[in-house]
Amino acid sequence: MQKDLNYYISLFKDNSRYDFIKDSKLQETLYLFSGYVSFIYYDELIKNNYSEELKEIKAHTIFVYLGSIIESIIYEFVKSKLTDEKSKRKYLEIEEFKSLQKIKETENLHICRLDKKEINLNDSINFNALINWAKDKNIISEKILKKIDNFRKMRNLVHINAFLNYDEEKIIWKLEEAFIDTKEILDYIEDNI
Repeated sequence: MQKDLNYYISLFKDNSRYDFIKDSKLQETLYLFSGYVSFIYYDELIKNNYSEELKEIKAHTIFVYLGSIIESIIYEFVKSKLTDEKSKRKYLEIEEFKSLQKIKETENLHICRLDKKEINLNDSINFNALINWAKDKNIISEKILKKIDNFRKMRNLVHINAFLNYDEEKIIWKLEEAFIDTKEILDYIEDNI
């Protein structure tokens, strides 16, 4: 497997796919993950006559890795747009209800106050929050954001309950579109980082 994995990693490196990423450790990890995705697809799914169930699990694994690749690229993109420490500390502000007092006659009623909470970019690497921040700041096109959010949803299928509630066609049928979307997202980020 290692020989085959290295072959796919070298394909991505030869094409300088992640050279726009400044962090060399992240860059190497992106090459590794991308090589692994290609290995699973070409050396596992295409070459073997697996059962439909095993093909679905392999396709699911690909989506988990592609989602992680996309999330890390979006994180780097957002981080590059936050130019000072203050903006990194306050990159996202959310509102939460804080219970002040429970009303004794009822089970579910509380006297609450609405608190604003600042989320630090480095404390909360959350795919959905990254997408929402990029959408709020209007720094990624709507078309690309939709594709990114689809990866977030597909990656969340790693949770069994999300997988059980997935009503669409088989995951494996979405792979070709996912590879095209991955390239479009990466090209967009590379051009705008």
